[in-house]
Amino acid sequence: MIINNQNVALENINEFAQSPVEGVNSEIRSKSDLYDKLGLDFEVEAVNLSDLTGDDKFGRFYGIKNTRSGDIYSIVGKKYTPIQNSELIDAFDEVRQMYGGEYSAAGVMRGGSRIWVQATLPKKYTFNMPGRDGDEINSMITMLIGHDGIVSNVIYPNSKRGFCNNQFVSLLQESTRDLRIQHFSNYEKKIDMVRGLFHKNMDKLSSMYKSFSDLDSQVISKEELTTFLNKLYPVKNEEDDRTMNIHSDITALFKNGAGNLGRTRWDAFNAVTEYVDHHQNTTRLANAIERGNHEYVQNRIGSMNVPGGQLDRMKRRALNILRTSKLEPVVFNAN
Repeated sequence: MIINNQNVALENINEFAQSPVEGVNSEIRSKSDLYDKLGLDFEVEAVNLSDLTGDDKFGRFYGIKNTRSGDIYSIVGKKYTPIQNSELIDAFDEVRQMYGGEYSAAGVMRGGSRIWVQATLPKKYTFNMPGRDGDEINSMITMLIGHDGIVSNVIYPNSKRGFCNNQFVSLLQESTRDLRIQHFSNYEKKIDMVRGLFHKNMDKLSSMYKSFSDLDSQVISKEELTTFLNKLYPVKNEEDDRTMNIHSDITALFKNGAGNLGRTRWDAFNAVTEYVDHHQNTTRLANAIERGNHEYVQNRIGSMNVPGGQLDRMKRRALNILRTSKLEPVVFNAN
């Protein structure tokens, strides 16, 4: 998001916001900090609603309850199996240690019903292209925990471009459903499976970075950029001002975005990711910060780069178009 004309990653929002966003902590340095500084040492349980209300007609439903605070996070069915913070944190910490990662930030949203944790890996990728000095991508590990009956738990590798704080999931991985640890009775086996899938996805990071270099070797013309944007954000008709404004914003970022040179398909890709991460709905987000609407800010953090989420899908689609399309001019039907 944009704060004081700077591209700010949401995990660093408290460094720039006038009033700190509740639950966001960029000073997490160890697993114990997750418990001591963020209070993640609570457990959840499924409580039958008929027992809570005394009404038998609610017997098919369960409330996910924080056993420490007594808060009910969500209403779920009988098959929903609670997964404790500690189980997921232990799995995340095991992967972090294996790759030499260091805790960097974490946050608690909606009273603890959603949690995110990030660690930064030591391996960095730097472009060896003319004019790209300092264009560096940091590899990271992210975990999301959901007790709200909506969000699945997930542990996945992602990257952040240093110039502009744009974030990428392993964009060459076609399916992201397998990374999710859903609340079923076999979740322990699923955690083990995710460990293995994580290792495979880490291997894909090098392929993703090679794809980025390939994009930077391909000059894109003004006409090709227009075609790309029409594929990504199709214009409905001549009066579709909203979409045309998006095209205009991304074109400006192609030329003047953080670290961009306005030359190649890499610049076009970063223009999209910068727009999605920092400019899309930025006015609403800035207003939410100013008004202290922490829930909206926290929700935006939670949706930033969930594998398979809306923002992730848009970046994935942009990369696939730029990697595979000849970007021939689009012919519009006059009707």
